[in-house]
Amino acid sequence: HYIIPGYVQQNVYMTYDSSTAQWEYTVSNLSSGVTITYSFTYNTGGVQYDTPNYTYTVGSGGGSGSGYVYNTLVWSDEFNGSSINSSNWSFDIGGGGWGNNELQYYTDRSENARIENGNLVIEARKESYQGYQYTSARLKTQGKRSFTYGRIEARMKLPMGQGLWPAFWMLGANFPSVGWPKCGEIDIMEHINNETVVHGTIHWDNNGYAYYGGASGYVDVTQYHVYSVEWTPSYIRWFVDGVKFWEANIANSINGTDEFHKPFFIILNLAVGGNWPGAPNSSTVFPARVYVDYVRVYQ
Repeated sequence: HYIIPGYVQQNVYMTYDSSTAQWEYTVSNLSSGVTITYSFTYNTGGVQYDTPNYTYTVGSGGGSGSGYVYNTLVWSDEFNGSSINSSNWSFDIGGGGWGNNELQYYTDRSENARIENGNLVIEARKESYQGYQYTSARLKTQGKRSFTYGRIEARMKLPMGQGLWPAFWMLGANFPSVGWPKCGEIDIMEHINNETVVHGTIHWDNNGYAYYGGASGYVDVTQYHVYSVEWTPSYIRWFVDGVKFWEANIANSINGTDEFHKPFFIILNLAVGGNWPGAPNSSTVFPARVYVDYVRVYQ
């Protein structure tokens, strides 16, 4: 369905072009400069799903717009069991700042990561442990699940507080052999301190470190929201609850973005302190908890 400014929603059925293996429809008699907003609705497994909205602005010679419909669930963790699924997740363990001068020591203890009421809970605690004053957890699918392209999403509820840094992100699966940033990094959602926005960013190597990212509109992160990226051979788009807030062009590996056409694994963590958020202070409430209802990957 599509909307042209000043028009009501128009619903169309697309036809299949066997020569291009695409579903297509045509909207005629539009003036140059008009922007169409469009999205797709489909049913899978008896459940109706609407894609995020896309836009296309008509050029002087017309043209075509396209959107990817990722409707096949290829992997998920719904966190409905009694313990963290070791077939999906392993733990990073230790301190040392993790490249950002972070203050926590990551553990695999249930005090820091566990399943509760259908959620993965990642808990940062203020406590003396292994020479550090804070503990937390960082889970990853490295060596277990990796993906190239798709819609990667998680429904999450986050803590707020000075020095808190929850993140839902991805690293290139070749990280052990090429290191960072040559492996590439996709930050699906990062939040710091008491901000009312979240951040989406990519990091990579383009004959030297490079990054590109932006912030969402207002988000009450203390409530559940779905944070996602739509990652295609042409672009990476960031969404909160299906509303796009940022986009990066990776078509034809522009600006050295070849990293983003290879497999990536998923990471969930709650950092304490670090270069970006700064250290906690007396106003920061501990324990601080991230709740993850699910992680899903569609292709």
